[in-house]
Amino acid sequence: MQRGQHLLALTTDHQHILRGPAADEASARLTDFHHRTGFAGSVVTDPHRLRRVLARHDPEVYPGTYVTCVFNPDKALCRPRAAPDGHRAVPAPSECRPVECHNVALTADNTTALAGHADLLDHRLQTRPTPPTLLHADLVRNRRAR
Repeated sequence: MQRGQHLLALTTDHQHILRGPAADEASARLTDFHHRTGFAGSVVTDPHRLRRVLARHDPEVYPGTYVTCVFNPDKALCRPRAAPDGHRAVPAPSECRPVECHNVALTADNTTALAGHADLLDHRLQTRPTPPTLLHADLVRNRRAR
C-alpha cells in the first residue's frame, strides 16, 4: 500500500526528477502510470481501489530509502524472486547491489539519504578506539558502496 501511495504521489506531485542508469526508464513508466491512473473524475482513496490500479497498471518502480528500483528482471542483480501470487518476479531489496545494477534510479530523497549514511559511516570509521577488525572492514566496504 505504501508503495502505491508513493507512486501516486510521485506522479501527481511531479516529483519524479530522477538520476542514474534507469532514470529515463523510470520517468517514462511514471508518466505512463500517471496517464493511466490520473484524475478522470475520481481519486484513488481506498486500499482496495489502489490494489486494483496497481494490478492493472503497475509501473514496476519500487521506491526505497537509498535507491528507487526500476525493475527489469533481465537486468536485475538482486536475484529477483517470484511474487507471492506466483505471477511475476519482484526485486529482492535485501540483495540490492545499487552501485552495479542498471535498474537503479535516484530521487532527491535517495541522494540525501545516501549522503547522510555516508557521513555516518565516515564518523564511525574515524572514532577511537578503532572498531573491531571485522566491523571496521564491513564499515569500509559499505562506505565504498555508497
